[in-house]
Amino acid sequence: MKNNVSMKTITFKQLQLRLLLFLFVLFTSAVFSYRHFIELPHLKQSISKLSERELDTLTYGIKSKLDLLFRVNFDYAVWTSTYEFIRTLDQEYIEENTVDNTFFSLGIDGIFYLDENLKPIFTKGFHHTKRIDLKFSFYEFDKYPVNAMIFPEPIISNGAPNKLGFINTQHGPAMFSTTQIRDSHMNGENRGYLVMIQLLEKPFTTDLSRITLTEINYQSPINNIPDSDLISWGVKPEQITISPFSYIVLEDAKGKAVSILKMKHAIGKIPNLINQQSVFFTALISVLIYLVYLVLVMTIIDPVKKLAKEIKEREGIQKFCPLNESFIVAELALVSQNVNKLMLTVQEQNKILSEQANTDPLTKILNRRGLINALEIHKKLCIRNNITFTVVMVDIDHFKAYNDALGHIQGDVALSAVADILNQECHRSTDICARYGGEEFMLLLTGISSEDLDKKLNHIIHKMQQLAIPHPDSPTADYITVSMGAVTIKPTEIVDFDIALSAVFKIADNAMYQAKHSGRNCFVVRE
Repeated sequence: MKNNVSMKTITFKQLQLRLLLFLFVLFTSAVFSYRHFIELPHLKQSISKLSERELDTLTYGIKSKLDLLFRVNFDYAVWTSTYEFIRTLDQEYIEENTVDNTFFSLGIDGIFYLDENLKPIFTKGFHHTKRIDLKFSFYEFDKYPVNAMIFPEPIISNGAPNKLGFINTQHGPAMFSTTQIRDSHMNGENRGYLVMIQLLEKPFTTDLSRITLTEINYQSPINNIPDSDLISWGVKPEQITISPFSYIVLEDAKGKAVSILKMKHAIGKIPNLINQQSVFFTALISVLIYLVYLVLVMTIIDPVKKLAKEIKEREGIQKFCPLNESFIVAELALVSQNVNKLMLTVQEQNKILSEQANTDPLTKILNRRGLINALEIHKKLCIRNNITFTVVMVDIDHFKAYNDALGHIQGDVALSAVADILNQECHRSTDICARYGGEEFMLLLTGISSEDLDKKLNHIIHKMQQLAIPHPDSPTADYITVSMGAVTIKPTEIVDFDIALSAVFKIADNAMYQAKHSGRNCFVVRE
């Protein structure tokens, strides 16, 4: 008997519908799989790196604020006048150094002189922005024993122990810097400590916001934040959790929270896997699937590969190069925009950090590091193009005596004035003026003749005479003068087309010292 096996058949229309459904499921699965396994993890990694960079920049900003307070505190504490004041209690010292304008110019809110037994000798609180008197009591150690931890261990050998940090006061949280009082040579017996206070108020977070390019505010109350979300400042977390905000704890010497900073990250949220755009896109695909599969490779796969390739290529590129944001698919455009925003933010932060690392904060010209970097570039360029270049070492005469006579604050004013005069002599784009260190400056002059060099150096001496900054203890003149040593490098005389910068600096330095031995307020030029 013949056995007929029946087979279920379907119509062409049913086959077409099933095929279209299969293509739809396949396509949408590919889109959401890429978004889930590739796009979102990569974006998460980029956001995490950006958040880490923002926290690093915040740490740098806080350290800079503490360092600024330390420098002011250190300059006053390591000063023979302060050292003698502890014994003499000279009223003239108080009148000259603790007037209200001192608080305003230094940006501090409290100055406290304590003897070696931590007993207050002279204290003054004055709000440097509101211009009102303040009364502090943190040095009442019977009442606040933990505050005794802000003092470093005293020494009698050379040095000036210091402690920096944060402390609670009755006027709110504050930064403090404590330095053992020594003479100008950092020697002498233990005569006590100098403490300076700066209250943590709105200007503090405003400056940090400017440095980090993020929004930073104080968080209150502290008890509303889980301990797991708190980050101690200066301590790099093992893993950065992507969140709209980070909470950075400023702690006192005992490890107790003094204040909490709330940092709003530039990007603190990962896009949802399914959003309005993806739903609309999928719905459109379901209607036009029979056309999409014809151009699938051209409109989807190739752009995705191109975007992924561009993202990977840019991982090792230092210079910012934006991704193409013109895509038919909205999701791909959104990814490109987010990555571009991340890269631009990191580039801007790198630029700020680079400028801060290569610029002298007092004179606003290049520092030693920036000078050496620039000299290496210009040196090679001049040698390659056979262009003569000149390095000038400039030193302010008797500057230590000036500081001892008028104080470090007036010394900083003089340094800035001299830097302005020297910088004005750098007329061409290739000319460089930098602060080499202390009271020493350096000029790089490209393609200048010996006659023009003599005129320029004589002009600097003349400008210093016109500026006439009074110097009460200078045996050279009654105003601040400079001694200069210049060395001119001729590429045709350089062996193997290279010369060490240390050799150039040494010749310029020797020429400068020869100018000093010749009576100062003059210059010596060597080749």
